Amino acid sequence: MEFGPSSSRVLSGNKFTCISPVSSTSSTRRHQVSVHPTSLYHHQQQQRFSNACFQISRRESVLKKVVKMSKDDSREYELSSLTALSPLDGRYWGKVKDLAPYMSEYGLIYFRVLVEIKWLLKLSQIPEVTEVPNFSEEAQSFLQGLIDGFSMDDALEVKNIEKVTNHDVKAVEYFLKQKCQSQPEIAKVLEFFHFACTSEDINNLAHALMLKEAINNVMFPVMDKLIKALCTLAKDNAHVSMLSRTHGQPASPTTLGKEMSVFAVRLSRERQAISQVEIMGKFAGAVGNYNAHISAYPEVNWHQIAEEFVTSLGLSFNPYVTQIETHDYMATLFYAFIRFNNILIDFDRDLWGYISLAYFKQITKAGEIGSSTMPHKVNPIDFENSEGNLGKANEDLSFLSMKLPISRWQRDLTDSTVLRNMGGGLGHSLLAYKSALQGIGKLQVNEARLSDDLNHAWEVLAEPIQTVMRRYGVPEPYEKLKELTRGKTVNNESIREFILGLELPEEAKANLLKLTPHSYVGAAVELARNVDAAVNLVNGKKEMIGSVSFRFVVSFKCDPSVTWKGSAVFRSLLLELVIAN
Repeated sequence: MEFGPSSSRVLSGNKFTCISPVSSTSSTRRHQVSVHPTSLYHHQQQQRFSNACFQISRRESVLKKVVKMSKDDSREYELSSLTALSPLDGRYWGKVKDLAPYMSEYGLIYFRVLVEIKWLLKLSQIPEVTEVPNFSEEAQSFLQGLIDGFSMDDALEVKNIEKVTNHDVKAVEYFLKQKCQSQPEIAKVLEFFHFACTSEDINNLAHALMLKEAINNVMFPVMDKLIKALCTLAKDNAHVSMLSRTHGQPASPTTLGKEMSVFAVRLSRERQAISQVEIMGKFAGAVGNYNAHISAYPEVNWHQIAEEFVTSLGLSFNPYVTQIETHDYMATLFYAFIRFNNILIDFDRDLWGYISLAYFKQITKAGEIGSSTMPHKVNPIDFENSEGNLGKANEDLSFLSMKLPISRWQRDLTDSTVLRNMGGGLGHSLLAYKSALQGIGKLQVNEARLSDDLNHAWEVLAEPIQTVMRRYGVPEPYEKLKELTRGKTVNNESIREFILGLELPEEAKANLLKLTPHSYVGAAVELARNVDAAVNLVNGKKEMIGSVSFRFVVSFKCDPSVTWKGSAVFRSLLLELVIAN
């Protein structure tokens, strides 16, 4: 399909022809165009059409020059940070490249090579398979060397073989046969590479190992660093009182540290859920029944051999499969990442809001520009970048979770191309985690702004006052406080005057008079200070960080049970902390 009409195009059914712009002059144009001498209208039409053809020809000339330049400059077709279709492989490559050894085409080929070699070694250990005797230490070392020394050149060699075979797994088999011809012991059993295997036996284990290694070596360390940063933020600001906002309106005070500790524990819980997902593998042949295995060696317990082989790779064994591993664990795994990411989106948006309220300042970096037109701005770009990439990651991971468990009958190939996109969901997640960490590193708490908000929110003390009134039988406590505070300006004086007029025991009244929006924070301080212990409990760790001492911080003396009656979650947490100690 062309972008526009050719300059040589002739309109059928009329006398108009397009003149080449190179040879066109006003005189030649008049000469070459056939116009009835008495038809001025036709002559004007011809001129307009000729001019249009000239413009088209000019555009095509420019286009041809651009195409020629592109062909002359081969860099236009080489993958670089400027030509990559995915920003993960371009703009953000430096932040996600740690995933490349695992989640790339190179990683897939490497793990296929590993599985094929490990399977040959396993066959040599089965007594009934006499055709593959036990390998000497030299032969075993040679095979292990192919795994340990696997290089980019090796991967390119596999890809060159694939150009001929048009089959990626068969290319790995042929590559190994070529490599092992020089080793006498292995050269005798070359045909036992890929013995009784369907391609999916190799692929599903390779994909499982890709995920396992990428998550353990790349994702978990950054996730743990993020959780640790939130724990530090929580502890450092455990005492910093902050006005809560429910429905966007002023609510009972909390502390900045306690609010950060909530996110630390939530993220820790989902990180733990990810680590508990069983990454599974199958190794049961073309349709999951060991058909080929049994036909060759009916006396071997192939189910047991397959389970031993899969678990030797550090994976869980899935015995009930079709040609493919059913990918149900992948759906569980990716949904767990989505939950972690959703919590982090919640955090990013909260931090964005706190920055807009000036609860945080952002440390500036020399030379960095916030806005191209407003020099004063320091935008919360790291949290915005994190939120955007988490959305993209969740979209990718959600699609994988919904699609991969579905396969027609014993197997269709739709999962094959989809599985190649696992790196995208993890890559955008990794980028988001690093952006959030970068944003946290720039935060500076603005305690003056936090304090000022609290100083203008004395109405939040309506809650504790009416609660104490309930205890001592004062009628209609809620209604009285509603009349005092709702839609009205409330300050220290009006609250003090109201308390002094209450019929309460002097001790209770005195303690209420001591309350301020800054001090009315409940157990927030202790919750924040003990966030490390809570995170360790969530992760099932027995060691405790520091000494755990839970005290109920109340601003007035009364029956302590009033503070925590009905709070089953709080009691449960306290009990767990005591037991752990």
